[in-house]
Parts: sequence; C-alpha cells; structure tokens
Amino acid sequence: MDLSFTWLLHKPELALRQVAAPSAGSFALAQTNELEDATEFIQPDSLVLTVGIAFKDNQSDLGRYVDHLADAGAVAIGFGTGLTFATIPEQVVTTTRRRGIGLFEVPRQIPFISILTAIHQEQRRRAQLEQQRLIDDQERLTRAAIAGSLDMLVSVAADLLDAGVRINGPGAAPVASAESAGYERAVKDGKRLRTSTHRLVSGPQRPYSLEVTSAQRPPAALLRHCAGLADMLLARPAELRAARNELNAFALSARFGLGDEAALLPRGFDTPIDDSGLTRPAVITADRRRALEQARSALDTAADTHGHFLYAAPLDRLSMVVLVHPDQDGAELLAALGPTAQRVRVAVSRPLPAADLDAAHIRALKSRCGVLALGDSALPGSSRASWLTEPAVAEALRAQRKELFGVLEAEDAERHTDYARTLTVFLQHGGQLVQTAEALGIHRHTARSRIARIQELCGIDLSDPATFAEAFFAATAEV
Repeated sequence: MDLSFTWLLHKPELALRQVAAPSAGSFALAQTNELEDATEFIQPDSLVLTVGIAFKDNQSDLGRYVDHLADAGAVAIGFGTGLTFATIPEQVVTTTRRRGIGLFEVPRQIPFISILTAIHQEQRRRAQLEQQRLIDDQERLTRAAIAGSLDMLVSVAADLLDAGVRINGPGAAPVASAESAGYERAVKDGKRLRTSTHRLVSGPQRPYSLEVTSAQRPPAALLRHCAGLADMLLARPAELRAARNELNAFALSARFGLGDEAALLPRGFDTPIDDSGLTRPAVITADRRRALEQARSALDTAADTHGHFLYAAPLDRLSMVVLVHPDQDGAELLAALGPTAQRVRVAVSRPLPAADLDAAHIRALKSRCGVLALGDSALPGSSRASWLTEPAVAEALRAQRKELFGVLEAEDAERHTDYARTLTVFLQHGGQLVQTAEALGIHRHTARSRIARIQELCGIDLSDPATFAEAFFAATAEV
C-alpha cells in the first residue's frame, strides 16, 4: 500500500528534512542499502535508506550510486548523517535533483528501524481500514439485496463504487441502472472512463450482465460481491415460483392421501433423500438451549455452503432431529458442527428408507444421546449402549429412574435445590467433580456437598462402580 511523502514528512518523531522534492507523490516500501551497486536488490517505487558507508573513501562515486538507484526504480533516498558523512554530500544533492527523485536527511539520533517500523505500522493500519471498509460495503450491498429490489442494489452499488452501474438483459436492454454524483461530474468534465462487464446468469434463456463504468478502477472483490447478489436477485423469482409450485403439489397430495409423504417431498427443496429413498437421521441434544441453537446455526451454515437446505425439527427445547443425505456420514456431521460439537451430544443413525423412519427410531437415537457426555457422539456401527433400547431393559431403567430421581425431584420442589440436575451432570461427566462444577457453573466444594447430600437422600454410594453404573443408565431412561 502506497504512502505519500507528505505523510512521511509530517511525522515529527522521525525528524526528516527534505532536501530535494520527489517527482513522485508516494512510495510503496522502504528498504536499507549499503552496497556500492545494489541495482538488482532495489524494488520499484521504493524509499532507500543509506548512510553511504560504501563510499567513505570514494565520495566522488556517490553520483553514480544515485543514478543506479534511480535506474532501479527508487523514488527517494533517506540519507543518514552524522555517521559516515557529517552532512549530505553535494554529489547526492545534485544527482537526486537531476534525476527527479526525493532526498531526505535522516539525523543521527533517528535509527533507520524507526522509519521502517513507522511505515510498516501505517501500511498495516491502512490495510485494516481498507479491509473493514470492504466488509462494510459488502454488508451494505447485502442488506440492499435482502431488503430491496434489483433497482435498490444497483443504486447502492453506484454510490459505493462512485460509478454508473447497469444490469443488462437480453439484447443488452437495461434491466436496472443508477449513476452516482461523482460519475455524472466525471462525464461532464470529460474524464477518461473505463467499463467493466461481468456476465451473470449463463445460458441462452437469461443472458444477463453487470456493467460498471467509472473513472477509477473499482475493488474487484466488491464487484464480484455485487455480481453475485445481482445473480441471486435475478434467479430468485423463477426459483421461488418453482419451489412454491412443488410445495403446493406436496400439500395437495398429502391432503388427499395421493401417495407416500416421504416420496412426495418436493425435489425443489433439495430433500436429503437419495434416488433409492434412503436418508440418514441424527439426534442432537444439549444442556443449554443456546448450545442447541448454535448447533443448528452451524449445520445451516454448512448446508448453505454446499447449496443445500437444512432439514431439522425440534424434539423439545434441548434436543432436535436432523435429516442428512445418506452419503453424509457421522464424521462429516460432526465436522459441520465445528467447535459447537463440544457443547452437544450427537447420535447418528445408519442410512434407512425414509418411509421406515418413525417416532420410535427417533426416540431410540435420543436415548443413545442420553448416555453420552457433552462432546461425545454415537456413530453408526457402534454398539455402544444399543441394548438400552430393548423394551424390558428400558422398562427396568424407567422404574429405577423414578425411584432414584423421584426423591431428588421432590426435594428440589420443596427446598428449591438442584439435586436432580446435579446428579445427571455428575453421571454424564464420569463422576468428575471438577468437570461437574464447571458444567453447572458452581464451585467444586459446592458440587462435592451436593453429591454428598444426594447420596444421603437416596441411600446410595456413588463411589461403588456398580451403583454408579446403575444410576448412570437410569438417568438416561425416558419417564
């Protein structure tokens, strides 16, 4: 990122004194050099810092040295005085003026690293500002596209790009256009303008293009963003109509029982069912609603990245069922969750016919989640706790849960304690007090006291492995 010499001279802490004004208004970088001939190392549009140590004994060659720097593309020299030379040699002054490059005196008390650091920090600051400006501009375009029409998008784009912006349709007929005040002045003043054209929706049916005309080259990233949004707005009416037609067909068929509902799911909604009718269900549970919402958002973002829709429905306030394409395995689902996977439990089914998916299958998946700690998952092929869904086992566990947790829930209701939840979290974390306390947001001493009281109320010893295991599985049972 180029910086102006005016900015450099107005840095009082650098104490630079201009000796010869540069013909260039700015420089791209600063570099040091103490070689007699550094032509191959000098970058174009650079400010070269030197003390001339290579010419201590042959001062007469300094003019040739400056010529070499100018030929290599240097636009200015910062000459340090007080070390090799007390003042800037006359050969340097006359040659810089002859070549039209700048010359600045750097006093001895100012190290070159101070100049290099100041330049680097300013370039980084401006780059960050430019990046933030680009982000802000992209957000403005996005808001215009979401809230408005193609006309609004083009109008905002014209202001941001300071340009004339037009969407051309078939036969180059304008579909939408807008011009900024700066663009109108440039046309009036006869300034040289450049036009960029971007094809939008391909195909012979809808040959649209985005045309931007301006005096300055607009940011390529902003142009691409605008083109993408215009593409979306142009495609939206047809896509929405097709989707609505399919949804109407689905609703009508379901209303009159004209076929299997799973088979009737609208193809326009990118349903997670393959050609053979298979899908893959998964259940996600959490201890906090916020974590479940974050999981849903992460899955939606991942689906959108691949051009798909999210198929998810709440089971209760702390659990949901998700349908994914049968080709998407459990590892992919966990990857889509990202860091949120550590705050939820996930049970993933094997692929199965969509027509066979029922409430019992969903309940079984939810039960598998119940025996997991936060951050754990039960993937297809795992036999982990699969016997828990057997009717006889499930009934026995429900009875045990009622006996064990009934006491705690009664105590919680009467004394406003939190023993039932504390025990559940304690069991989920393998009896680890520290992890239990962190999950509950309490001190570990408080957690220890609660567990001691729970054991007293229930007449159990959780340090006994068999008792702990019995309580653990009872906690997973559905009442």
